[in-house]
Amino acid sequence: MPRKVGLKGNVLMKKVFYLFFLIGLSLLMIWVPRAGAENQSDEEVVTMEEITVTATRAEKDPFKTPNTITVLNLKQLERTNADIASNLLRDAVGVMAQQTTVGQGSPLLRGLTGYQTLIQIDWVRLNNSTFRSGPNQYTATLAPETLGRAEVLLGSSSTLYGSGAMGGVINMFTKEVPLDPSQETWEIYPRLLARYSTATQEQLGRLEVTGNQGRFGFIVGGGMRSYGDVNPGSGYDLHYKNRKFEIVNEKPSGVKLFNKMPATPPDRWLIDNEGPLGWEAYDADAKIAYQLNDISTINIAYQMWRQPQTPRYDKMAPREFDEFCFEPQNRDLIYANYIINPIKAGIDTFRLTTSYHRQKEGRNELKLGSTSRRQRYDTVNTIGLSAQAISTILPRQRLVGGGEFYLDMLQSQTIKTDLKTKKEDINDDVGRFINGSQFWDASLYLQDEIMLHDRVELTLGGRATFYQTNADLSVRDPAFDVFSKFDSSVTGSAGVVVGLTEYLNFVSSFGTAFRAPSLNDTTAVEVTNEGVTAPSPDLRPETSWTAEVGFKAQHSYFRGALTLFYSRVNGLVARKPVQEAYQEKGEPIPQLHQDLIKQYKDIDVLVFDNVDEAQFQGVELAGLVPIQSTWSVFGNVALIRGEVLTINGVAPDPSKPWEARTRREPPLNGIIGVQWEPVNTPYWAMFFVRGAAEQRRLNRSDIRDPRIQGTTRDPAEVQFDANGYALDAGTPGWWTLNLRGGIRLFDYTRLTLSLDNLLDKRYRPHGSGINAPGFNVSLSLDNRF
Repeated sequence: MPRKVGLKGNVLMKKVFYLFFLIGLSLLMIWVPRAGAENQSDEEVVTMEEITVTATRAEKDPFKTPNTITVLNLKQLERTNADIASNLLRDAVGVMAQQTTVGQGSPLLRGLTGYQTLIQIDWVRLNNSTFRSGPNQYTATLAPETLGRAEVLLGSSSTLYGSGAMGGVINMFTKEVPLDPSQETWEIYPRLLARYSTATQEQLGRLEVTGNQGRFGFIVGGGMRSYGDVNPGSGYDLHYKNRKFEIVNEKPSGVKLFNKMPATPPDRWLIDNEGPLGWEAYDADAKIAYQLNDISTINIAYQMWRQPQTPRYDKMAPREFDEFCFEPQNRDLIYANYIINPIKAGIDTFRLTTSYHRQKEGRNELKLGSTSRRQRYDTVNTIGLSAQAISTILPRQRLVGGGEFYLDMLQSQTIKTDLKTKKEDINDDVGRFINGSQFWDASLYLQDEIMLHDRVELTLGGRATFYQTNADLSVRDPAFDVFSKFDSSVTGSAGVVVGLTEYLNFVSSFGTAFRAPSLNDTTAVEVTNEGVTAPSPDLRPETSWTAEVGFKAQHSYFRGALTLFYSRVNGLVARKPVQEAYQEKGEPIPQLHQDLIKQYKDIDVLVFDNVDEAQFQGVELAGLVPIQSTWSVFGNVALIRGEVLTINGVAPDPSKPWEARTRREPPLNGIIGVQWEPVNTPYWAMFFVRGAAEQRRLNRSDIRDPRIQGTTRDPAEVQFDANGYALDAGTPGWWTLNLRGGIRLFDYTRLTLSLDNLLDKRYRPHGSGINAPGFNVSLSLDNRF
């Protein structure tokens, strides 16, 4: 079980939360006379024209883009009461929010996640070369309360965004600093936010101050959050000694119910409330803007996230590990950008950004029954430089071009502690990665939007990327040499928008993408739910292409989009047992891999290889129907099907249905709801149903994954029907009823109430390592003065 390092911290967090709440109520009473003061209303937010900057890297109406794009504005983000940033996106079409454990979140875009999707914050890349193939925790280091807008671009997008943008791109933007050159006196706007949630024991507080005078403005803030064990709804988790589990509604006879994880696991056991799942974090941020003159502005920003200890539940619940914690998970970002909007010179907008990003990740691991603790620390220091220009100098065209450069530099360390003697063995050469490893990539891109006709617009683009990986693999095994590999990639895209009517567009696009082999692929030793992955320096890049067709509607009676897409991925990286891999090569197993086999006797040692060719196809539908000026009906649904076409050039074996399946294929999922928001009133309410169909199309890795329900980890022991669907494994379908509402008490105070999972259903989204919360009451008090 995790060490109780957070008890004092929990007490402190409770005191801080109550302090935030009491201060908020006090200020609410003190500032009541200002109830009639001028302030931006919710109605003003609603009437703003929706703009995307992700689809084309320049401002554009999503209705006029050939891509599938979702834009979430400030009001939508604030009303979700999301605990982590990835949950802000879970109701966007084509997106599924996965959680391996608490305090983490990984969005899946059209079935791809991890290093196959690209995430940015304020145009600075969050991804780095240590991101792994599966779901990860890094999106959770973006504090949701700091964000002002989020955009999701689906499909192959490497032309504009480079390596990793295979499933799509997520752009998060923090709030804009207000600037008003005519403002002669200081305007200061404090904000105090407090939130409490029952099912997760969430206690959150944030203090923020926004100010501006003339050409200068700022936003500065900080917050703390604390969570406890999760109430996952009615029912039980039935665990098996082989690390698999099932959700059951009734207690099986003869199976003991435990209040906490058993020290010595029996063949089967039951768990009601999941734990230990307590975690806490604190964050701080500052953003300064100065308008140099009428056409240029400089922004400087800093973001900090500290997450001291987060238990990885899916490793401890099946009793594989007695302790497995991310300890710590820290992030620091400082960036500066210079934006100029020349009146002449042929350039409409020019942006230059420099950044320094530091992400530190620690792992504290203690295997069940072991007397040796292992702690590994990896810090990635990333220097970034990017420049972009937008020009309409050519008639009926808009050019968007620029370049990017990112350099990752790693610091790694391993500490092994003998629990009997307390002796520490410190290795400053390796952590999960090799100390001193580097990865850099540099690229140039250009996109041209061409108005062929008043109703026809063509978009063409291209990108060239160069990258290099450097790591001294001889530190792990003298049989290896210094690993240094340089490579390049060229990607392109094309799209067309045809205005069939004033309110209906036909859209189509084609794009290519790639993912460069990362340090995680080529040099890391990583403990996963499938086994232990060993260095695999011989990988080639993954490549993909996506074709889409669809329709977009924008009318006072209906707004929405229908998209059909097809993607092909070549050289898909997959894991295979090290013995099998080197037997195929006719080479002896390296000493490093032999040592790992001895160290992890009961766990498979795996290597990566470009073994698969796969396809993904699907349909996405999203829409909103306003009913008068008060009511609206909204919803979306997405269906995706993945299929492995070849494995090492050979078609999958029909007698092994799991070979033809792609890993973590999302089930049919969607949301439908109704919203009530009378104009010029302080009230709003929303009722919606969120759900997903069962998912029994399982890959070999899905069957072995302890996060996905079943009774065995051996694919040969799973029963399948004639269509290749597992009969006794997979994720059952689920749906929840949810209610949200809010009231603007005064122009500066908002109260938001969320009632989620009203029927207290026990369920787990496909691929997640923890159950979703049961019936949950979340109350948020947001004071803005």
